[in-house]
Amino acid sequence: MNRLQIYLCRQLSHPSGWGGRLLLRLLNRGNASMNQLALAQLALQPGQRVLELGFGGGDLLQRLLQMSLSLQVTGIDPSAAAMGFVQRRFRRAIASQQLTLHLAAAEAIPSVDRQFAAVVTVNTLYFWSEADIVLRECARVLQPGGRLAIAYASRAFLEQRQMTQYGFTAYDPPDLEHRLQYLGFVDIQTVTGESAGNGQFFCTCGTADLNP
Repeated sequence: MNRLQIYLCRQLSHPSGWGGRLLLRLLNRGNASMNQLALAQLALQPGQRVLELGFGGGDLLQRLLQMSLSLQVTGIDPSAAAMGFVQRRFRRAIASQQLTLHLAAAEAIPSVDRQFAAVVTVNTLYFWSEADIVLRECARVLQPGGRLAIAYASRAFLEQRQMTQYGFTAYDPPDLEHRLQYLGFVDIQTVTGESAGNGQFFCTCGTADLNP
């Protein structure tokens, strides 16, 4: 069981090979509730540019593309397996330039400053080697007044599944809220959701300062 758990946790952090491709399909179903909660916090407007960090199997990308808002969507992910999977899935959106994808880590977002009206990420927080670096990158690429939404499982859920023993870093809402406040975000709040697959989960949000 330990070997299986280690393999699963490694795949969740960085999908690869046939196991990773299978997992990406499962993640689309497993993350649906968290994606829905995170998306609801963004209050998106027509024509805005939106960035997703760690798009995985692309469920949230699809939700963004299907909104009748003509959004310009960008996604980054460090997994080549996820990149190939999503490139095949969204060929038309990529061809029409509504969707842009980058093989990149969240610690170094390939974007100019103040490009996006919203940044969203779901179930990736645990894998950031330097959370403060990623949050600074989010602040850098957000427009003044832009919205950041981070959805993540509770510490209790991760510990119950023994994921914290295999590379997952757990966060509590007060910790994440404090980090966002330190970086100059305002209107910080955390909303709570629950699903069969993820138990209780959170979405912590903040707005980039209008006067950075």
